Amino acid sequence: MADATKADMAKADMAKVDAAKTSVGRPTGFAHMLLKVGDIARSERFYVDVLGFTVRPAKPLPDGRPFVPFNQGLALTSGGPQQPTQIDHLAFVAEDVRALAARLARADVKFFRELHDGIYGLTIYIADPDGNMIEFFEPGAKM
Repeated sequence: MADATKADMAKADMAKVDAAKTSVGRPTGFAHMLLKVGDIARSERFYVDVLGFTVRPAKPLPDGRPFVPFNQGLALTSGGPQQPTQIDHLAFVAEDVRALAARLARADVKFFRELHDGIYGLTIYIADPDGNMIEFFEPGAKM
């Protein structure tokens, strides 16, 4: 009897999972990430001048903190409560990761991991001015 009950419970759990997959109340895609940085002007220069991100217009943050949003889905801010970093890394799809890696090396950007075959394609991991790890990968590309 216990085995039948476990099987029934497993079926009920799977029905809940299937219902959640078709529910209208579910995430549909990545929107943005707000990253706290030590020096917002320095970080903006890094993301724009070194990485090639583009700033986009946006409404100010409700709490008045400085805010720099990018078209790539990342936004920078400073201030706010001082809490430990909770982000392992940021990842972005890129074109021609080899050329990007060479350009970043010439700019003396710190690499956490040099060019390699990653699980999503040709990959590098670098540090921004605050030491946040950023991954860039080129899908389908290999060493």
